Amino acid sequence: METLGKDVKFVLIGGGSFGWSHRLITDMACLPELHGMHIVLQDINPDALSVTLPLCQKLANQMLGANFRLEATTDLKVALEGADFVGLTISTGSEQANLLDLTIPRKYGILQTVGDTVGPGGWSRALRNIPVVVDIIRTVEKIAPGAWFMNYSNPMTVLTRTMQKVSQVKTVGLCHELQGLLLHLAYYFGVDWQKDIKVKMAGINHLIWILAIDVCGYDGLKLLKKYIQDPEGFKPLGPQVIPEELINGGGVNPNQRIKFDMLMRTGYLTGAGDAHTAEFFSCYLKDEETMKRWGYSPDKRAHTFAHIHTYERRKQLALDLLEGRRQPFLKHSHEHASRIIAALIGAEENLLTPINTGNIGQVDNLPRQVVLETMALVNRLGVTPLPVGNLPSFIQTHLMRHIPVQEMIVEAGLTGNKELAVLALSCDPLIPSPDIAAKIAEEVFESFRDWLPQFNGKWSL
Repeated sequence: METLGKDVKFVLIGGGSFGWSHRLITDMACLPELHGMHIVLQDINPDALSVTLPLCQKLANQMLGANFRLEATTDLKVALEGADFVGLTISTGSEQANLLDLTIPRKYGILQTVGDTVGPGGWSRALRNIPVVVDIIRTVEKIAPGAWFMNYSNPMTVLTRTMQKVSQVKTVGLCHELQGLLLHLAYYFGVDWQKDIKVKMAGINHLIWILAIDVCGYDGLKLLKKYIQDPEGFKPLGPQVIPEELINGGGVNPNQRIKFDMLMRTGYLTGAGDAHTAEFFSCYLKDEETMKRWGYSPDKRAHTFAHIHTYERRKQLALDLLEGRRQPFLKHSHEHASRIIAALIGAEENLLTPINTGNIGQVDNLPRQVVLETMALVNRLGVTPLPVGNLPSFIQTHLMRHIPVQEMIVEAGLTGNKELAVLALSCDPLIPSPDIAAKIAEEVFESFRDWLPQFNGKWSL
């Protein structure tokens, strides 16, 4: 295949990420058509870049022969010159803020498993990220207005909606939740996760609903129900082999009880990991006993490389890869950023992949313009979300418990309207009363004062 990458520049904002940077760059190196790309890792932390740059150079160029022109800088404007694609993997406030997202609400009896999407943790994370991502997307608009902007940062829906609202830059949100589900289904059913499974799905990030599954012509939802009811007696369609991508991502997740509960109760399957799904519904996290019954500990954060390890531990894991004490995974992962780039430059034809973007009609019975996650067709013509029609009333109802709240958070984060921010928090299903919402908000506004400039007269649109 023709190597088109030599004419492409990709900038990764948050390029000092010890978990994301080398994985995304390795994926690009696994696609020969992208070889020769110009890649810039940009981060405000030069210490992190001093590790991620040589690590990416080792994996991509020395081990995979991608011949990338790899650079690193702390200067965003310099990085963006001539960019065709921009990725975003940031978390404002880092570990200190992430921890407070969980510990402040817990004082008021509110339990969370992840705290980065909905609930008080997602609310707080959104408010402190909104000014940052607005400044970033406006800088992109000035320096690289024609670039495609791919957001990996959480809360995915709120931040993608924010950027689409304030800028004309072509912005989409990317998440691996569906691919993670497909990898598990492939193992359960004994099929190939990329070739043998087709899904119809829609929702918001971390609460996508699987409406239908085709597995080699069989009804995948019916197959999955049979597997749930009798996993030992279930007859797979082929050999049950754990996909390499799943092994590299931590192996088979034994805790799928919440999504299985949803399927057996409603006939539809939630797509994200249970730790994310739980936070959209108060019933799974109402107290410590209930939380433990569904497989989660109130004393242990349940999700992601960034949550599990401290900065120094993550840095050491990256150094272990760089210095040969850990063996890298040198095959393409289940992330799709690299394949989306390949499709948009015409090196891959008609890629079907989940995309977070504004509702232009892909779901009829949800508000227009709000950011939804659906399947999309990606090719050199752009990104085209695929129509789903009307969602079942049950699913629409649950989504509409969150979509208006997300819209309120966007507005409050952009305008610095504290009253609206507190009202948004009080509407979240995990919040038991307006009084508790007000107490949490007061503590968050005080604890995160330096990270919430829009509420202190230090930032505005």
